[in-house]
Amino acid sequence: MRYIADAAQMKEIDRRTSEEIGIPAIVLMERAAEQIARQAVELLGGQENLLARKHILVVYGAGGNGGDAVAAARLLKLRGASVCLYSADNKTPCKLTKKQLAIARKCGVEEVDPLTESEKTGKDIDFSAYDIILDGIFGIGLSREVGEEYRALIMRINEAKSPVLSIDIPSGIPAGTGECLGAAVRATLTVTFGEYKIGHFLYPGAFYCGRIVLADAGFVPKFNRRILLEGEYQYFTYERSDREGLLSRRVPHSNKGSYGKVLIYAGSADITGAAYLAAKAAYRCGVGLVKLLSAPKCVDTVRRMLPEALYRSLQGDEDAEFFSGEVAWADAILAGPGIGTGEESAKNLSLLLEAGREQKKPFVLDADALNLLAKEADCQEKEKRIQNSERLVWISKNIPKNSIITPHPRELSRLMGRTIEEITEHFIDTARQCIYNNHLIYVLKDASTLVACEKEIYINRSGCDGMATGGSGDVLSGMIVGLCVKEQAYRAATAGVFLHGLAGEYAEKLCGRRAMLAGDILDGMLWLERDFSA
Repeated sequence: MRYIADAAQMKEIDRRTSEEIGIPAIVLMERAAEQIARQAVELLGGQENLLARKHILVVYGAGGNGGDAVAAARLLKLRGASVCLYSADNKTPCKLTKKQLAIARKCGVEEVDPLTESEKTGKDIDFSAYDIILDGIFGIGLSREVGEEYRALIMRINEAKSPVLSIDIPSGIPAGTGECLGAAVRATLTVTFGEYKIGHFLYPGAFYCGRIVLADAGFVPKFNRRILLEGEYQYFTYERSDREGLLSRRVPHSNKGSYGKVLIYAGSADITGAAYLAAKAAYRCGVGLVKLLSAPKCVDTVRRMLPEALYRSLQGDEDAEFFSGEVAWADAILAGPGIGTGEESAKNLSLLLEAGREQKKPFVLDADALNLLAKEADCQEKEKRIQNSERLVWISKNIPKNSIITPHPRELSRLMGRTIEEITEHFIDTARQCIYNNHLIYVLKDASTLVACEKEIYINRSGCDGMATGGSGDVLSGMIVGLCVKEQAYRAATAGVFLHGLAGEYAEKLCGRRAMLAGDILDGMLWLERDFSA
């Protein structure tokens, strides 16, 4: 597990590392420059003895990110490369960048003034003539739309055929959100320092970053973590090494009752695949017993596909006592995949949730369960019982405490009464708004899924675009409820998302991205306990 910083937290780490630890900012800058230079050499082929044949363009801004870039330019020059400094603007550089410029000039680093060059030759330099471009324009401090003059410069960098190394984060991407503020450098490689930033992993920022390297610039990890835990929100992610600790444990002296019981209300007469995928995913997570409640036709179909499960056919006349008994049998309950949004489904869901509230059982709500909740919130709002801003609070009061809901952007837009664009363009802000003043655990599904609860937000990095296929979410909800029988709900949600992504990555190895089906993710789960690199 690794904590992630937003822009304000990273600035605080920078400041307090100098003021409280006593490491001067110029020392941190020199260490960062050394790492940038090292990664630039790797991007150029890894042979430092061939640097004399390489031409490097370093585009720098007036802030501290520009100082890192200028210092790296000097180190590459001293190692034999032909290096050219290109100022991104005519602003007065900050103190450290000004100092680095003075040192670079004394070391003979070439500079190009875009305005002077244009006046002399009638044209600017050709960015494509360089073997690599270093992007040091903005860094993590960007918080507003990129101006027209910078957009033109960024476009030139992107249009060049040269590989691009961005320093800390591609210029145009804010470190705290991953949005694109008008225009952004498309990096081949991003070298960052201290901690990963939110903008590295949320789209479109993750796309612009290319490959990301977290390099050692002299920060103190334990000190950094203390500052990150002081923040209003804590952001974190899992790494490959966390995989084994997230898998449920087995013991030799055990039986099926030792590994919990899951109840799944899923499927309908016309939709059977969702119930099958969710039930099988729960079993693949190590659950001892899985019981499916569904329409008779769905039960008959899924029983042939998954004989290991238990089944109860719903006839439409089940009462509160029936559902209370089923909930009492289970350790965790999943409701929603493929149930439809008709009156009977609404009644069944209501009775299940009522029993869950009374018995305080963990629930996972997905798909049509969320759509039914959204419909009821619409009615409450129309009747003036709640306001738009109170929708999620109302929903949280009507389902068991600490329930996990797993909406994709369209489902979340219905729950919140907001547009999909408002949600996806400000994804991290949406997560913070979701967890304000309610007790739900939110699995906000997207290319970079977020799991949010109270003051913690998990950012997922596993998975691949082959998982963007029908049924993938049903597998995820089955995995999460399967983990709920032995784990606290929030940990089950984060672990389920991470392991689901890893299973998808292995499925990609088996069948590729384009051909992948949700069932292939189930097969990928077979390899979660094995050496993933094998």
